[in-house]
Amino acid sequence: MNDIKEDSRFKSYIGETELESITLDDSQRTKFLDGETIVCEAQKVLMYAPLSDRKKHLVGVLTITTFKVSFATAEEVEFSNCYQQNLLLGINDICLSSIDVIYQVGDRTKKKLSPGQNVTGRVKEILILCKNMKYLEFSFKFSDKDSGKNIVNALLHHAYPKRHTLLFAYDYKEPYISNTLVKEVRLFQTRLDWEKEIKRTKCQNWRISHVNVNYQVSPLLLETIIVPQSVTDNIIKEAVEKFRNRCCPIWVWGTSKGAALVRMADLLPTITDRTEENKLLEHIRKSHPEKRAPYIIDLSLPTPKDINTSYLKLRELCTPENTRVFKSQDFKFYGLLDSTKWLSYVSVCLTKAKEAAEQISICESTVVLQEGNGQDLNCVVSSLTQLILDPFFRTKFGFQSLIQKDWVALGHPFANRLGHILCKEIEQSPLFLLFLDCVWQLLQQFPTAFQVSETYLTTLWDSAHISVFDTFLFNCQHQRLMAEFGSGNSHPPLVLRSVWDWREQFSERDIGLFCNPLFDDSYKAVLKPHTGLAGLEIWTHCYFRWLPDLEIRKGGRPQIDLYSRYLVSEILQSQQGIGELNGKFNRNKEEYLSLTRKVNGFYPFSHNPELVSSDPINNVLLTGDTLDSQSILNFNND
Repeated sequence: MNDIKEDSRFKSYIGETELESITLDDSQRTKFLDGETIVCEAQKVLMYAPLSDRKKHLVGVLTITTFKVSFATAEEVEFSNCYQQNLLLGINDICLSSIDVIYQVGDRTKKKLSPGQNVTGRVKEILILCKNMKYLEFSFKFSDKDSGKNIVNALLHHAYPKRHTLLFAYDYKEPYISNTLVKEVRLFQTRLDWEKEIKRTKCQNWRISHVNVNYQVSPLLLETIIVPQSVTDNIIKEAVEKFRNRCCPIWVWGTSKGAALVRMADLLPTITDRTEENKLLEHIRKSHPEKRAPYIIDLSLPTPKDINTSYLKLRELCTPENTRVFKSQDFKFYGLLDSTKWLSYVSVCLTKAKEAAEQISICESTVVLQEGNGQDLNCVVSSLTQLILDPFFRTKFGFQSLIQKDWVALGHPFANRLGHILCKEIEQSPLFLLFLDCVWQLLQQFPTAFQVSETYLTTLWDSAHISVFDTFLFNCQHQRLMAEFGSGNSHPPLVLRSVWDWREQFSERDIGLFCNPLFDDSYKAVLKPHTGLAGLEIWTHCYFRWLPDLEIRKGGRPQIDLYSRYLVSEILQSQQGIGELNGKFNRNKEEYLSLTRKVNGFYPFSHNPELVSSDPINNVLLTGDTLDSQSILNFNND
């Protein structure tokens, strides 16, 4: 990376004597999980506030463990119940798996560090950029001489594991018993769940095949796959040899009128004869009650590489490192946003899903989604199509079951795409974030159709980078199964923990924010979304939440959400009568009204109120020509 010049002039308002007097009590110290060990620690570290140009900071202890980066400070205020509090991570903690890039910051330079390298010189400052766009900047100005060097070398070694077994999930020793709520989620790992899905959708002329028992046909497919009733297992065995990743056409959803949703990969580049593909498409045609030819949708573009390039540009726009960069970007915000192509790709996915949904619901045709390896955009568009058509998948447990089916069970390569493992051959790409963004767009257009909230979608993206849960750690079910049974003497069996067991991470109060208070369970209609760019928005709650200066003070969507919850409580109280429930509803009312007097636009994700200006917007952002018609500040207040 080219060196970037920046204004690093720094004036400290803390003296050595004050630093020496700062101590942590037991409640302020870093809490460790069972199996977590300390790798490196540095005292008297400064953590700078975002967009403060190093004028605002906290002083504390920076600790690197086998699970996280943790910053503990005696200056930290009590956050009460105004912010999401993860039970696995502290307010200023980040999981190692969430780290994307580490920079060494000099007097006038910023240097990108390579995973695995050994830094030998003195390190004054570092900047950590995470996959969820959170960024942390630390200074070792007052720390011991080698503190910065030791911290950065520990990060470069432990944040980029070269083997899957080096992830913290393999060392986590906390006993785990899945709760009853997780049982409401269909994991689609066994024949029974797929049988239930065929029965639920009432789709006929498809059968369950066990041709892949013991993964003898393809390790990337499930042992249970659904294929046309007329196709034999021998035909499947011959056909899979011709497809990329050995992913032949498989059923994922259908209707009672016989229209099905099918996913398949492209043929291998070396295959010029499309006979095997045409044979399977003919069997798919025969599975339709009217013997109608399937409607094929090509998903070859955008590629995972295109999506990752777009995301990196979006991240650069959402993580300005100082006010100079922020003002420069803000002046031409919408032009820069357009150049990232992120919303264009959101539009493409929604348009393809809408096209598929119309073919199934209006034309009653079977739709075949086809893309390169069959496990990237197929997951995105297939999931969105089902959300548009099937109200069950818009419920909380239905949505989680949909992700289990179309992403986890059917083998989206999470370990590769989320960058859990360091490997030059791995192509990182946030396909899952693209999907969640598309779902967020649908939620904005149909606020009563979804049981899940914006907070839930954002939290789900954060949870995808926590190396405790197996849900998003593997590339396929076969890998998960191998890890569960262990790998001989090299590593013991892995305890599988589902991310859907939200009580492992959050309190009941935080989990309560995952449900949309406007959800109408009688809303069964097929969605008809606007998919053009004019109908799309930027997901500010997810992408800009780490920039306190962009937050609307005591305003924004969270205020609407809290008032909606309060009104729901009032309605329930009037419907059910006051009686014994009166006390409960009054407590809810007081809680909601109290929160509305405290929370800001990025609730429940923003925090560190002592690091941000008490003014509605930092005065430095109100100078010059920043507030023009394209300003992100104007956009955020719309």
